[in-house]
Amino acid sequence: MAKYNPIVGDKWRYNPNSPAAFKLSRTKIELFCKCDRCFYLEVRLGFREPSGPGWAINSAVDTLLKKEMDYCRIEDRPHGLFKEYDLNIKPFQHPDIEQWQNSFKGIQYVHPDFNFLIYGGVDDIMINENEELVVIDFKATAKRATINSRDDVWGRGEAYKRQLEIYSWLLQKNGFNVSKTGYLMYYNGDTNQPHLGKTMQFRRTLVDFQLDTKWIDLTVEKMFNCLQKETPPKLDKEACEQCLYRETYQEL
Repeated sequence: MAKYNPIVGDKWRYNPNSPAAFKLSRTKIELFCKCDRCFYLEVRLGFREPSGPGWAINSAVDTLLKKEMDYCRIEDRPHGLFKEYDLNIKPFQHPDIEQWQNSFKGIQYVHPDFNFLIYGGVDDIMINENEELVVIDFKATAKRATINSRDDVWGRGEAYKRQLEIYSWLLQKNGFNVSKTGYLMYYNGDTNQPHLGKTMQFRRTLVDFQLDTKWIDLTVEKMFNCLQKETPPKLDKEACEQCLYRETYQEL
């Protein structure tokens, strides 16, 4: 087993003097939204936190849903879940769809003002009757209650809403007309069944989000300004758990 190194190599760290566009993933934007100090430590100094275990069930649901979407894309028809909600939203036909779904490539945009190559791997892209692209993300969980709206989602789905908005923003920057409504396709493991047997039962629902991408350009500018500093942001009173862990560890 390879030894974990918390300090990433130079090419993964932001260098203000480098002429090359620096790659920033959608998850790095989310990290900045949660904690600018953690963002600086990871992106400028290269101090990454240890990775957690993989989400095997979630990955399996993603893989199977993408197979279903590929069938629907070939047949040019809506997925069954959208039919259940009387929505005529079909998988979008585009030669770059596989790249957009690749977590290492994704939908890309080079910001001309800050020389960031911003990217994000989307689960899938639909198209509605108004010829607008519709951003979709797959979610899997096991919750006793049915998930019908964002009020049923952890944290009212704020992080997931930002996720959909960033994908939408990237598509807009690439010249596409994008719907202001995005969706989570939720597959919820049904623990109300009398037994498990050989097959896990899921309840599937569609959760819609009204998207607003206006915050993203300003956030990217704040990220750029943060990375120009020679020292990380100060630890504040409302520090995140990771920052508090680092500080406590030093004390011990």
